[in-house]
Amino acid sequence: MTRVFFMYIIPIVLPSILFFCWAKFIQKDAVLARTGPWFRLLIAGLGLMAIGLAITAITGGTTPGGKYNAPYLKDGEVIPGKMVPKDKSQQ
Repeated sequence: MTRVFFMYIIPIVLPSILFFCWAKFIQKDAVLARTGPWFRLLIAGLGLMAIGLAITAITGGTTPGGKYNAPYLKDGEVIPGKMVPKDKSQQ
């Protein structure tokens, strides 16, 4: 759930929150209701989301063809599941 929050919700909502804070700071409440830059806010949010997804794709994961080792119990401790690269999975 935390990953969803940081990868999807924050990039879409953050530009809007920043804009509303800026508008409140400069006291343009009447203008804000009629002429807000909604298209630019939407594009900024989608752009931040795309950057977040690209960073996740580049920095995370493993090589294609790897093997998933399911979680297992060892000496009373749960060892979490993980992806193992193809060359290490055949040992």
